[in-house]
Amino acid sequence: MGAVATMPTVWRVNELMARHRITGKDLARELDISANAMSRLRNAETMPRIDGARLDEIAAAITKLSSIQETVRGVDLLEDRS
Repeated sequence: MGAVATMPTVWRVNELMARHRITGKDLARELDISANAMSRLRNAETMPRIDGARLDEIAAAITKLSSIQETVRGVDLLEDRS
């Protein structure tokens, strides 16, 4: 059997934070995580190992803090670049 090709998944949290004009400090506070943990999430080049429920929590926090009043879903945090 041949090797299975993996499809790169791009983590879009920085892009969405910029679009919604949200600071790392504000999102960290809303998610009840440290500034360091938020920095690690923001600087991840690939999808961090988090589950669907946590994706939804991050999306809900971005929606709540959004200055453009646009709903973000957990799936919006990811982009498949296959």
